[in-house]
Amino acid sequence: MPFEGYRVTSPYGYRTDPITGQRNTFHDGIDLVKGHQAPVGAFIPGKVLYAGNGVSGTGVGGYGNVVVIQDKYNRAHVYAHLSSVTVKKGQTVKQGDIIGKQGATGARVTGSHLHYEVRKKSSPSLGWINDPKARTLDPTQYVKDYFVAESVTGNNIYVVKAGDNLTKIANAYNTTVDALVKLNGIDNKHLILIGQKIKLPGKTNKKEILYLPKTASSWRVYSTTVAPVKGNEKGFLNPRKFGGLQYEVLGRPQANVVTIQTRDFGKVNIYVGPETGAILKKI
Repeated sequence: MPFEGYRVTSPYGYRTDPITGQRNTFHDGIDLVKGHQAPVGAFIPGKVLYAGNGVSGTGVGGYGNVVVIQDKYNRAHVYAHLSSVTVKKGQTVKQGDIIGKQGATGARVTGSHLHYEVRKKSSPSLGWINDPKARTLDPTQYVKDYFVAESVTGNNIYVVKAGDNLTKIANAYNTTVDALVKLNGIDNKHLILIGQKIKLPGKTNKKEILYLPKTASSWRVYSTTVAPVKGNEKGFLNPRKFGGLQYEVLGRPQANVVTIQTRDFGKVNIYVGPETGAILKKI
């Protein structure tokens, strides 16, 4: 359970509306209770996009005192009905930083609680669209998945947390307990320790190759320090002369532009929009 210390009073999804009594209405968040005016910490780190009373037209009208935080995936995390707010717009917060206190402000409130909502987008209008199911994600699952992803380092290493076991880790990363045991030399598959680093089966990184067709007699290349537009050319490649050319893609500095290493011009950028006939493949 990612919301330690809270009691869930209304989960995400279809429910009977607590105010109207209408059945099968969609609840766009999860309602959590700790205690009236209890401090509320950020579940996920990010940047504060909104802090204060939810004004009509902002995307959080009727939410009372509300804080909206944008995470690194541009999701909007809405903390609503707060009694007070303790952060400001533009502030960066870490997981656990206090952003306000539990309350009962705003519309459609039956008692003191935290309404926590995860929106798929953070703009425009703080991700608001008039369709609660289409605009939101399951907060419980999102927070769980977020920290599973964060637990994996750049070297495909998983750091064991409280409550983990090999079965849980294997299921999360589409592998098997036996594979993890073999890869990590684990003697007792029922015993892993908090903080232990578990190697995950790696996938072979595929190279991306640029193919310039032999039908092209001239192809502009540009220095990596200038815009790839006509007049800025560093030189010209001649795929026809060599029956076609191919290069490993070293980077993608912008849409439809890739970086390659050439024999005559060194490292350059080249425009490969769909109208050029260039072919990009991973091998």
